Amino acid sequence: MSYPPHHGHYRSQPPVVPGQPAPQYRQHGYPPPQSAPPPPPMMMQPPMVVAVAPTSGLAVTSLVFGLIGFFGGFCFFGIPCAIAVVLGHLAIRETRSGERGGHGMAIAGLILGYFLIIPAIIVIAMGGFGAVLGSVSP
Repeated sequence: MSYPPHHGHYRSQPPVVPGQPAPQYRQHGYPPPQSAPPPPPMMMQPPMVVAVAPTSGLAVTSLVFGLIGFFGGFCFFGIPCAIAVVLGHLAIRETRSGERGGHGMAIAGLILGYFLIIPAIIVIAMGGFGAVLGSVSP
């Protein structure tokens, strides 16, 4: 039985003949295979506790009244917007140091409050000027 010529590092395997034991091959110069080293023991880390500053109640209330004033429009005569502006300024003062959270809510309450307070002041002022000018004119 002849085998194909040997080229490179790999030899082709001889055909298996039924009834004969398979040839045993020896690895030349290689150590026997070893298993992987065991993984290092798992170290349990303590849970991380992150302290979060409590949210300012004034900031939340300012935002809520700003939303009521924005969506209620002039139905409430601008009273929720005025409350949102006053509480927004108080909340900004309270959250400035960082001991309380909610600075963004305070600003949002201020913006929503001023969004309707400024036009209301302008309309009231124009009506007041019109009333004064109407009584002076002949």
